[in-house]
Amino acid sequence: MKKTNQSGKTRDGIFWGTVLLGASALLILQGIGVNFGYGITVWRIIAGIFCLAWFIDKIFTLEFSHTIFPLAFEFLIFEAPIAHAIGQKDNNLINNWIVLLAALLATIGLGILLPSKNSKVNGHKVLPGNSTLYFDASDLSSAVIRDNLGNVNAYITNRDAYAGNGVIEIKDNLGKIKLHLPKEWSIILESHGNLGNVSAPEQNDGVYTHSITVNVHDNLGSISIVNS
Repeated sequence: MKKTNQSGKTRDGIFWGTVLLGASALLILQGIGVNFGYGITVWRIIAGIFCLAWFIDKIFTLEFSHTIFPLAFEFLIFEAPIAHAIGQKDNNLINNWIVLLAALLATIGLGILLPSKNSKVNGHKVLPGNSTLYFDASDLSSAVIRDNLGNVNAYITNRDAYAGNGVIEIKDNLGKIKLHLPKEWSIILESHGNLGNVSAPEQNDGVYTHSITVNVHDNLGSISIVNS
């Protein structure tokens, strides 16, 4: 849940609003001719600020496996100034694809090794292989699926006991997950920084009995949400 202050502003809103104000100030500085040094353009600084903000956001939300890519992009953005600073004539210190591949592998590795911040009693960690999971609809306040290279089918049982406003969190690394949800439930899909494929049924104007939020973090996996 996002924290709010007394004025109703979310912490995320305040954080990213401050970042945007900083970027705006940098554009003004460039417009009046301020020089930031060799190869350090205002666009590099703005991109760097957003990557740093991305990194800090993941630290504060305890999603440590998602801190690698912002650092990798930070390096790529400032690679030329870094090369100049250390006296290298070639601005390309390392192949960009090697940096991105290393970041991907590190992200997946940390995702496997580090526990989820939301892993509670109603959570399942799946290792390579085929697995079938069942979640009781009477307790969907903190359901978690963590899959590493597995093939998972997840189902909801005791559907009549569902009170609504449940949350299912999916953390997938190179796996395949199929989540079966009742067609009478409205699906609120929240997808964060995913490098994989995520699909869900189209929502229409029909009358739904309840809603459920599916929070997805996917690294090169395949996640499909289907009606059943």
